[in-house]
Amino acid sequence: MPYQHGIFGQQVPTTDTLPPSGVATLPVYIGTAPVQQLADPAAAVNVPILVNSFEDAQAKLGYSDDWATFTLCEAVYAHFRNSIQAIGPIVVINIMDPATHKSADTANVAITNGVGYLDAPAILSSIVITGKVLGTDYTVEYTTDGRVKFTALTTLANPTTVDFDKMDVSLVQDSDIVGGNVAGVRTGISVVELIYQTQNMIPTILGAPGWSQKPTIKAALTSMAQNINGHWDALVVADIDSSAATTIAAAKTWKDTNSYIDSNMKIGWPKATSAGKSYFASTLMAVRMQQTDYANDNVPFVSPSNKQVGISSLLLAGGTAISFDETEANDLNAAGITTFNYRGGQWVLWGPHCANYVYGATIDPKDVFDAGIRMMMYMTNTFQENYMANVDGPLNRSVVDTILNDANTWLNSLVADGKLLHGSIAFNETSNPTSSIVEGDFVFDIMTTTTPVAKSLTFKVQYTTKGINTLFGGVS
Repeated sequence: MPYQHGIFGQQVPTTDTLPPSGVATLPVYIGTAPVQQLADPAAAVNVPILVNSFEDAQAKLGYSDDWATFTLCEAVYAHFRNSIQAIGPIVVINIMDPATHKSADTANVAITNGVGYLDAPAILSSIVITGKVLGTDYTVEYTTDGRVKFTALTTLANPTTVDFDKMDVSLVQDSDIVGGNVAGVRTGISVVELIYQTQNMIPTILGAPGWSQKPTIKAALTSMAQNINGHWDALVVADIDSSAATTIAAAKTWKDTNSYIDSNMKIGWPKATSAGKSYFASTLMAVRMQQTDYANDNVPFVSPSNKQVGISSLLLAGGTAISFDETEANDLNAAGITTFNYRGGQWVLWGPHCANYVYGATIDPKDVFDAGIRMMMYMTNTFQENYMANVDGPLNRSVVDTILNDANTWLNSLVADGKLLHGSIAFNETSNPTSSIVEGDFVFDIMTTTTPVAKSLTFKVQYTTKGINTLFGGVS
């Protein structure tokens, strides 16, 4: 830097982008976060936390690049600092508790000009310097890059020995992620049930990167995703364990052996990397679905497959690089596994199916494609949300006609926009016998055809001798 004397100003390029507003798709992530960085970490344990930006996440969860320990940081980074489009909001549920998931540690901190730094997930309230008093001899705080900063108020030795408790992910059990509802106190995945009443938002995607490759956790996710609060349907994003499945054949076998075959789950393999950071496929699938939905009026009728993802290569859990071409990627797709493919100068998500799909098997037409499955969820969720106010009100013919007219208008608009091929609603006498009506139970019948995904396009080219006539002035 040249010699300077005076006062200067400089504008630098923006590095963070804000996600667009009005995004209806709501991914929910369950995992671990560095809440030891917060002033009140207990307030961020087993509660649904709405995050709208990277800075918002730092304030509410803390942040660390140690994604193996703090899995929710991967989701935050993938949504708000990806190279394609920052997208949110998301809800995160941290289960890591500084009161229980901790272990004792000691470190020597170098003190230079009265300041030192500790690179460890230390719980601030636990930090002790023998013979010194916090607030009198020194202060501690977390910096924005996740380090503990010591500031000497009196003389500190160089180095200074520091005793503290640190967050210890090895103490987190699968049961902490699964959680439950004990006497009205929800933990882990069960906290999903609090999202609607605390945020007035419907959870539509559930994920647990770093944990979903465990069958017990996958089972809890897929169970929770059905009729959340007795109403809402969501899609689960999950991973095949790429530390156990290191080849395409092994990935397919692992999926079947561990029964990752649910129709309400999209499963991915392997991991991917970008700028030195590695991502689980489940995280990238959720980000890409939210981006795709936002680009299509928040209606999930477009598959996230063949849409760009911000990655540079593929790898396994241990960091070993792996590569394969489109033909091999299609082998995974045929088994209901979503992966990645390099085409047209960019990496794209590749695979328009959910985990239930097996090529050649008999599958309900509504469950063949991820977009079809998600559209059916979107419709059941929307009908319930739109007509909740009618519950416990009088249902006379005028109300029936109002519901039919309003619903048909909405369905017709979806058809007109190409988001459905067909949509109709009826109030049929056969579905509403007198015995049900006197009990106040009414049924509206909806018929719909979701827009199919163009999984393949084939252009047949055939040779003909007709063009030879043009050599002699004729017409081909």
